[in-house]
Amino acid sequence: MSLKAKLCMFVMPAEQDTLVKTAEFYSHIFGIEFSRTWTDVVKVFYAPISIDATMFGVEWRDRPPTENKMPFPIFVVDSLDEAEQQLQELGGQLVDERFELPIAEQGLQRYRETMLKLGLHESQITNRVGVSRKMMDPNGNMLGLLQPDPHSQYAFKSGPFRIGMTADQMAKWHDELEETRRLGLEPV
Repeated sequence: MSLKAKLCMFVMPAEQDTLVKTAEFYSHIFGIEFSRTWTDVVKVFYAPISIDATMFGVEWRDRPPTENKMPFPIFVVDSLDEAEQQLQELGGQLVDERFELPIAEQGLQRYRETMLKLGLHESQITNRVGVSRKMMDPNGNMLGLLQPDPHSQYAFKSGPFRIGMTADQMAKWHDELEETRRLGLEPV
């Protein structure tokens, strides 16, 4: 069974004293102003870089001395339980405990207003983005998994808001896979 996770953010780590300068650097590369996440668990400056709401972010957070500072992807998943189980079966390792991503108090009212304008009912809106977990792949690369609360799915274009690849993109991809096989190079 495939997870069908969606890449929601690619994160570039930064030091606390170079966070803003590093964010400005990447903001210039992408030609778009970066915003700050509405959570205080981590400080991330980010911007959308594609039509499907994939984000690029620059992050500072307290890290244990043993944790390497390396760029890493974050994937949105429908079920964190299933994702953890399946990825462990494929050789992934869980890192630390799960953690919630609360919406910062100063942004919560504005966030609620935005979600209500989108048609959500007050009872559907929580004070957090969702639940997350860090993992390592079989090669030791860090990645993040995020199970967004239902109201957050709109922001990540996940769940019922997911934007898939077009039929043309899929057809071209299947052609490439067939050509790979024709050349005797087996895809995974």
